[in-house]
Amino acid sequence: MKVKVPQGFPGRVEFIKSAAKLSQSPHHAMPEICVCGRSNVGKSSMLNTICNRRQMARVSSTPGRTQLINFFNVQDRLVLVDLPGYGWAKVPKSVKRQWGPALEQYLDERPQLVLALCLVDMRRDPGQEEKGLMAWFQQKELPVVVVATKSDKVPKSKRLSRVNHIAKELQVHPKSVVQFSSLKGDGKELLWSKLLAYAAAHGTTAGADDA
Repeated sequence: MKVKVPQGFPGRVEFIKSAAKLSQSPHHAMPEICVCGRSNVGKSSMLNTICNRRQMARVSSTPGRTQLINFFNVQDRLVLVDLPGYGWAKVPKSVKRQWGPALEQYLDERPQLVLALCLVDMRRDPGQEEKGLMAWFQQKELPVVVVATKSDKVPKSKRLSRVNHIAKELQVHPKSVVQFSSLKGDGKELLWSKLLAYAAAHGTTAGADDA
């Protein structure tokens, strides 16, 4: 199982497609890593940063802009799956009702899914949504990496205590929490090391088919 790549990593990152439901998901044999987080937690910014792109994932000051499940092929090694943000997104209730079943079905039935990234704003305590999501992942025995975003907005002297608190609230080991800053790129190399390790452990088949 070869891994070691990081330091900036990406290179070729291709948008595969968007899907409103599981049946519209692309057909491929690569491991998928889904990205979950509350609206406005910095999900799009994180994706743009780790993939060395400015507009790979749309960044907006209006929460809830990501209303579809978006699939990105990273060098035929893995597929990043950007899921709609949850929480206080300013979108029609009819759209919110559609998200629930679609996301639940994806998380429950997608065989390629090998890891979840759960994003939490380092400045804030995890809410019931995050705790519920983590409990659901544990029940499904799906590995999770917690990403504490916006670390640059927290004084260095307080970051470790924030990480420990978040880990305790989400009932995970502090070492499974990655401190991340989209602005400064902090945590990027460590995050890629973890993602590639999970992808390599589950094997890949090159070539995404966007059927």
